[in-house]
Amino acid sequence: MSAAAPQAPATEPYTVAITPDQAAHLETALTLCKALAAPGRLAILGALAAPPFPTLTLAELAQRTPVAAASVERDLRQLADTGLIQIVEWEAAQPGREPRPARVAFDRAYMQTMAQVIATLHKVHAQVAPPAERPAQDDRTRTITRLMQNGRLISWPVQVKQQMYVLEEVAQAFARDRTYSEREVDAILKEIYAYDHCTLRRALIDQRFLRREQGIYSKV
Repeated sequence: MSAAAPQAPATEPYTVAITPDQAAHLETALTLCKALAAPGRLAILGALAAPPFPTLTLAELAQRTPVAAASVERDLRQLADTGLIQIVEWEAAQPGREPRPARVAFDRAYMQTMAQVIATLHKVHAQVAPPAERPAQDDRTRTITRLMQNGRLISWPVQVKQQMYVLEEVAQAFARDRTYSEREVDAILKEIYAYDHCTLRRALIDQRFLRREQGIYSKV
């Protein structure tokens, strides 16, 4: 009689402690992933979410995306149900049919929601990732990792210390050996934080990362 092969020890399941608010954020993340799983809906969102955040008719949207006309109404309704876009105007309904979207826009309030969703995902990941995957980070690195993605600011922090970390990072977009007009400064900052670039500009001056003299900016 051959000996039975040894069984591998059972793997202990992960236990993750989350608050009701965090559970809601995770549900939002799942809904978002489902909404953007289709290339057409992703293209629509890309056209609407690019600064200066245009409000587009369906005809204008068709010119900017490769989405088939047969699916655009369904895609818009799904994005609107998720909260990513707003249907700001409807076409009058034909007899026996529901009204159709006529003009749509990106819902910029979703930027703040996404900052909370991303923060929750980081917290959940921190609970389930093995220790080897979680090297120690200083406070500045944790702040920048949480608040900035691919050089773009997700959310303006409340704590002054964290604001300084962000401003140090943002100031690297400016060269010390040249000057900038206000239009050039705004163009740079809109690429970093389109939601409220004026707050960034004012903070850079107040905290002496930039100086402004007669409408000309330079790095301190």
